[in-house]
Amino acid sequence: MRARDGFQATQDRHFARADAAHYRWTTEDRGFAPVEDALLLPWLDRLAFPCLEIGCGEGTNLARLARRGAPTGIDRHAEKIRFAAHALPRARLAVADALALPFREASFESVLIRDLLHHLAEPRRATAEAVRVLRPGGTLLLLEPNGRNPLVALQARLVPAERALRAFTPSRARAALDGLPLADVELAMAQALPLRRLVLHYRFGWPALGRSRVGAAVLTRLEGLGGRLLPSDRWSYCVLRARRS
Repeated sequence: MRARDGFQATQDRHFARADAAHYRWTTEDRGFAPVEDALLLPWLDRLAFPCLEIGCGEGTNLARLARRGAPTGIDRHAEKIRFAAHALPRARLAVADALALPFREASFESVLIRDLLHHLAEPRRATAEAVRVLRPGGTLLLLEPNGRNPLVALQARLVPAERALRAFTPSRARAALDGLPLADVELAMAQALPLRRLVLHYRFGWPALGRSRVGAAVLTRLEGLGGRLLPSDRWSYCVLRARRS
């Protein structure tokens, strides 16, 4: 229990505060927002409403969902929810625990979980809750970083709240769905070597480089080279999509 409490305390220290600069970078920055769109929109545009995001943070994913409807988002940190409520007046938001969702069974047509499971001591409980609130035939969409990717592994070494990524692989993300009433589980890999996430980072990178046509082209070409050199099981994101049976 002490180790679990320490793990959660590390997560809370890192993520409790809203990060307005991160929100703007991922939703508005001309150099980086298209990187997020390329990762997310092919999947988010297929999600039906009512749609729930578990662990929505400041609302960067909800901002994309809100282009098509009024999504629902929950997060354990009240400051993030307050920020999201101001930024996204169309969204329905609540402070809640991913392990005990405040919704009835079969409340949503789709549920999104992104970059959350490796921050939880009990990821399987969170996926079970996600499936519980899905309607039969509804879609669960799960995106998690892959600890086998070189850049993700570097992040895990440098950021204490990301240490669990060292052991988080596509197979572990897939295992979080084992035994749940799901069908048609699909696994895809995305973003082989996402250099723009590092080089254009809003805090320690050079975001302006991505707004330059030449800089963006060079980074895109280098990422494409990474995609040819890295085997797909080492790409940075695993994307799992499944239907509630």
